[in-house]
Amino acid sequence: MSKPDLYPEIIYKYRDWKDIHHKNVLIENQLYLSSPSLFNDPFDCRIPIDYRHLNTKEKIERFAHGFIDRHQDYIADNGFSHKEEFDKLVYDLTNDFEAFQTKHENQLFSMQDIHYGVLSMSTKWNNILMWTHYADLHRGVCYGFWEVKLRESDLFGKGGPVGYDPDNTFPFINPFEENKMIKGFIETHNKANEWNYENEYRLFKLFFPDVPSKGDRIKRIPNDFFAEIVLGIMVPDDHKKEIVEKAKKKGIKIYQAVKVPFQFKIDRKEIL
Repeated sequence: MSKPDLYPEIIYKYRDWKDIHHKNVLIENQLYLSSPSLFNDPFDCRIPIDYRHLNTKEKIERFAHGFIDRHQDYIADNGFSHKEEFDKLVYDLTNDFEAFQTKHENQLFSMQDIHYGVLSMSTKWNNILMWTHYADLHRGVCYGFWEVKLRESDLFGKGGPVGYDPDNTFPFINPFEENKMIKGFIETHNKANEWNYENEYRLFKLFFPDVPSKGDRIKRIPNDFFAEIVLGIMVPDDHKKEIVEKAKKKGIKIYQAVKVPFQFKIDRKEIL
């Protein structure tokens, strides 16, 4: 599975200056942790626990004991029998595995949509497709942030690069893995190989047990978290003026993206 450098110095967010929420990254220092339900990839954050690993009686029973132990308060509060729940779990895993897998996938993905917050970035500022797809056809802006400041702040959970499997195979999540952050990182930081052009880096936060409001998903960062700003090749003059004015007040370095002569490449020139 291919991964970029683990911790790049600067990570980037491509944005459309016409969108007020995208403008508020600079104006209000706001970064938004999205629910996976808003993603444009139906496989994104949809990597399930692989219950096929429970392929022996011993593994099934060990998993069932652990599952019952972790949920014993819920079972007791609802008047269920521990033995009956154990026997049902063993029966389902032994005789109706596919139904069990589907049921738990649906439960897992619903939980993730509610409790996961993901901030998607890129390790590259000069990606032609990213400018096209996420920054208003090169008319927008690309914000650069100091990676270590974001990752080591208390605003987010874990951060790291997204992995892209060349065979488009899901990474394995062990049914016996109990660490929610480890499972969450695997679920949120792996995508199909077709997405590898994005060179994506993500910050991930688990909102649990509370259900986050939209406001909870907005994180405000200090000015010094900004490393630089790159303006799109085709940024309108009025947008450029506005962005430069805002960035100047906050002491943020600004570049203008330009075409490289006779090449399909983007360069940049410092303007502030």
